Amino acid sequence: MDTARYKIVLVDDNMATLNQGKILLQEHYRVYTIQSPVTLFENLEHDIPDLILLDIEMPGMNGFEVIKKLKSDIRYRDIPVIFLSSKNDKESENEGFSLGADDFITKPFSAPELLHRIKHHLHI
Repeated sequence: MDTARYKIVLVDDNMATLNQGKILLQEHYRVYTIQSPVTLFENLEHDIPDLILLDIEMPGMNGFEVIKKLKSDIRYRDIPVIFLSSKNDKESENEGFSLGADDFITKPFSAPELLHRIKHHLHI
């Protein structure tokens, strides 16, 4: 199957994570990196991705606030969201799932795990 037709957006304020994610995923998917939730919502007005990889700890609007906003808007509520977070605690994981996250991966993430979970959530 041609996975290159799928668009994935990675939202994180950490450039190292953005670069690592892009390098890992660009061989398989169309990958766009975004450093702020504000820019994410500006881009969503014009282009809807197939999946969003989302950090929790970001300045201005954290990942929990982002997913609340995504899931409350009919245009975006069906986009799968996978949290990528350095927060390694059950409370954060439970909150993410209760807000509508499809998955939760702790950073640093492994390439095989990330690729497998993306493929699973894209149903390919």
